[in-house]
Amino acid sequence: MRLENKVAFVIGGTSGIGEATAKKFAEEGAKVIVGGRNEDEGNRIVNEIKEQNNEAIYKHTDTTDFEEIKTVVQEIIDAYGTIDILYNGAGIHDSYKTILDTDESDYDKIMDVNVKGPYLASKAVLPIFIEKGKGTIINVGSQASFVAGPGGSTYVTSKHALEGFTKQLAYDFGRKGIKVNLLAPGFVVTPMTEGIDDERLKDIPDQRAGEPEEIASAAAFLASDESNYMQGTSLVIDGGWNVGR
Repeated sequence: MRLENKVAFVIGGTSGIGEATAKKFAEEGAKVIVGGRNEDEGNRIVNEIKEQNNEAIYKHTDTTDFEEIKTVVQEIIDAYGTIDILYNGAGIHDSYKTILDTDESDYDKIMDVNVKGPYLASKAVLPIFIEKGKGTIINVGSQASFVAGPGGSTYVTSKHALEGFTKQLAYDFGRKGIKVNLLAPGFVVTPMTEGIDDERLKDIPDQRAGEPEEIASAAAFLASDESNYMQGTSLVIDGGWNVGR
């Protein structure tokens, strides 16, 4: 019960790592708001959380729409009185396309979801954290936050940007009691990676893809008071992907 009575807004919580994180936060005692655009999946996850006698609600959340995010944040405040944890987990991949294969519209879409989304959500929630002098932001990066290759041109660019954004948030607001860190998964079995046969998995120490629940456990650590002396850093969980790079 490391997150007992905490209110956690899990954006990107309707599938994959986000779903596992929403469930893990609830198991740890948090009141979870599952944010995402897939209403059917969001309600399914909420029902599964409630079946375990934990608390959750679903909120339609388009992370690229600032007005919608502000509305959802206000609805969370109306329901629970505060927000303690913001998990920025919405993200999309570019199927390893180079710059020459990437249309400008595709570039804009990926950057909007992967970079602008966390920016807008953080901007909406930070005043709440500042007012009470405490709060936690977890941005979900990737091994692509550090090296080329785990995605195409736009995806790698977006995840590198997210690491810098995380550091700057910590620098600007850490002294105000706000903890900001990056969660950096390696190759994980999720709908986003379905159909991608990556031979490089054979070369990493673990020789396998990770499971969403393994990443969710690390997210719970970052959300808890156990990580209170971590600030602006990246927690890498990649089976050793980057060891030999």
